Amino acid sequence: MNQAERVEQFEYLYAATKARITAYALRRASPADAADALAETYAIAWQRLEDVPAGHAGLLWLYVTARNVMANSLRARQRQSLVFERLVAELEHRHHPPPGEEALAAREALSRLRAGDRELLILIAWDGLSTTDAARVLDCSPTALRIRLHRARRRLEAALEGARTGPDTEACTHRRQVETVAPLKEMP
Repeated sequence: MNQAERVEQFEYLYAATKARITAYALRRASPADAADALAETYAIAWQRLEDVPAGHAGLLWLYVTARNVMANSLRARQRQSLVFERLVAELEHRHHPPPGEEALAAREALSRLRAGDRELLILIAWDGLSTTDAARVLDCSPTALRIRLHRARRRLEAALEGARTGPDTEACTHRRQVETVAPLKEMP
């Protein structure tokens, strides 16, 4: 069979069966999953066009193919979900320190920082990256990273001090930070 005959045979098969196979898939899956199943079913039909029987038997062949495609997709999603759940459980177990006072204070202080400061401090302190490696991850020069790290550490210290002593001391610490940073803004 030449290419033109294959295309003609496939187009006929598709036109004759699309409505029924689509309805079958939609009764068993979400529209997005049904669309994926249809695409894969007809891709298999194209690849194995010589194996697809003619007439009504071809429709039944497509039903079986669609059923198998959807069953394989469901099994893959279930495996993925199990792997995801195991990974989450492992990460929660491995990476969450016991909820002591210091750990809670550190989490609270980190949550008060800007996202960029948090990311930088975590890369250095928890991920163990060097300043050069962290600079590469954050797409900046090592010198700029060291300056950012110094400032982030100061802000973390202030946040930790605020968590330990309460809001009044935090306001004083914030004033000290503003007074320290203000002259830097005036530099050319």
